[in-house]
Amino acid sequence: MKFKSMVLAVCAMLIAVPSIVSAEHSLSANVALTTDYVWRGISQTDEDPAIQGGFDWEHSSGFSAGVWGSNVDFGDDASMELDLYAGFSKEFNGVALSIGFIHYNYPDESDLNFNEINFGIGYGPVSAMVSYTDEFGEGAEEAIYYELGADFDLPVGGLALGLHAGYYDIDSSDGESYADVKIALSKEVQGFGFELAYTDTDLSKTKCGGDTCGGRAIFTVSKSF
Repeated sequence: MKFKSMVLAVCAMLIAVPSIVSAEHSLSANVALTTDYVWRGISQTDEDPAIQGGFDWEHSSGFSAGVWGSNVDFGDDASMELDLYAGFSKEFNGVALSIGFIHYNYPDESDLNFNEINFGIGYGPVSAMVSYTDEFGEGAEEAIYYELGADFDLPVGGLALGLHAGYYDIDSSDGESYADVKIALSKEVQGFGFELAYTDTDLSKTKCGGDTCGGRAIFTVSKSF
């Protein structure tokens, strides 16, 4: 399939190039506690709290890779999400370009596993990304997620403002296309990150199958090492 060929090409590039480039690299870790794990506007924990964490490797040439995990609750056997990802990013005259691959893995419910490739661009505080998969849902059909984001430092209290808007174009009988938004205030105190956010989607309870797509406030505490 065309998508699988693209994934293989990206992975080959990500694996091969760092091995021949002499440059510095770094390792980091992160952990977070959040009142609700919301992904693309929808709760992944049935509106319950989550503990999350991961490890990241970055190469000064622009390559990166990592692993990230969180508890989840979809009302089935899935209790954990474990993501594996890799990418390349570079800045040209102030314009940041990126390409990446991510594998979403659910160890207790492998039918939910899928791969996604993404392309991003950013300039100053504004960024945009398009993520594509042809493995969405049980029918393994196409889905494209479009997103716009902006991050600003506010002139008071060391606060930062984050804005996000997305649209999930789902060509599958297993899902309904929808839009989502997020607005967040964040602040770093003594090396800890604190974020208060509000998210919402335009999905009704009927289309969503419950309250997991509705508007909600989320509080998150995070720490990077």
